[in-house]
Amino acid sequence: MRQMRPSGPRAGLAAGLLGLLALASQPTPATADDIIITLKKDFIEKFKNRVTIDAHYRIDSVGKIHKPTEDGDMHFSGRAPEIELATVADIMNAAGQVEAVNAVRAAEGKPPVPISGAWRIWCEHANSSKHVQGKPLQAFPDSNPPHVFEIHPVTRVAGANTLSSIKAIPGYKYKDANQAFLHYENVSCHITPNADGTTTIRTAGAGYNHVQFVLESLEKPGDHLITEDGGRMFKCNVRDLDGELIVRNIRMVFVKDTKAEKAVRNLAEHGRLRVVGLPRIDLALVSWRVNHAEDPEWKADHPLDWHLPYEIVVVAVLAAE
Repeated sequence: MRQMRPSGPRAGLAAGLLGLLALASQPTPATADDIIITLKKDFIEKFKNRVTIDAHYRIDSVGKIHKPTEDGDMHFSGRAPEIELATVADIMNAAGQVEAVNAVRAAEGKPPVPISGAWRIWCEHANSSKHVQGKPLQAFPDSNPPHVFEIHPVTRVAGANTLSSIKAIPGYKYKDANQAFLHYENVSCHITPNADGTTTIRTAGAGYNHVQFVLESLEKPGDHLITEDGGRMFKCNVRDLDGELIVRNIRMVFVKDTKAEKAVRNLAEHGRLRVVGLPRIDLALVSWRVNHAEDPEWKADHPLDWHLPYEIVVVAVLAAE
C-alpha cells in the first residue's frame, strides 16, 4: 500500500454548493482574538500520519457523563509528557462504559494511567490565546479547562477498552453538513516556522463537532494509507444528505477496528456512506505548507496564509448511500 500524502496544497477547497469559497492569497490579518498554537516540529512529523496517540495521562479532574442529547461524552482533564499541552480526554457514549468510567474516576488526582485514543487539535475550547507545547502545566481544577488538544474519542484508558463506545450517539442531533463545512473552510490561519524547531499556527475559534454528512471515496481500498498505529486514511468528497457536493478532497481518518473503520475497508472508489465525524487540524498539510512555502510553484500564493487545514475523524457510519 502506498504512503498517502497531501494531494496538493489546495486540498480542501470548497466546490459545488459552497463554490464561493477560495484560498486566501494574502496574509491573514491578525486580531486580538486569535488563538496561537505552537507545536514542536518533531511532534508534527510524528503524528501527521497517525490516527491515535498513546500517553501516560495524569487525570486532574473528571466531569459528569453527559446525556445522549448533549453528546453522551464524559470529559476528564489531564497532562501527559507525550503531549505537553493542556488536554481533555473524551469517552464517547460513556454511560455504556462502566469499567472505563470507574477506572477514570479512581485515577483522578493519582499517578498517571495509560491512555490511547484519537488525537485532536481543534480550537473549540481554546479560550486563552496561547497554547505552547512544552510550557509547564499545573493541575487543572475542572474537567474542561482552556485547551486545543483532545484525546477524542478514547479507545483505552487505565486498562479498560472503550473501542465499542465509538459509534452513533442515540438521540443526539448532529451538526448540519452545509453549515459545518462552510465554517471549517472559512477558519483563518497563518503558519510560522520558527528558528527553534517549532511551528506556530495562528488561527481562530472553531466548532461544529459531530457533523453528519455523506462521504464519497476518491480512492480504491488498496490505495488507503494504513498508518503506523493501524488506522486508515484516504481522501473523499463531502456531500450533504441530499447528495449535493459541498467540499472536494478532504482526508478522512479512521481508528483501527472501530465499526466505521471496518465499514470502509472494502469501500469502492466513488462509494458513498452517511457518516458522523469530528474535525481536527490536518498536521500533514501543516507540514506540507511549511516545507513548500518557498517553492517557486507556490510562493506567490502564500501557502502559509491559506485557511486552516483540517481532516475528519469518522466515528460512526450510519448508512450506505
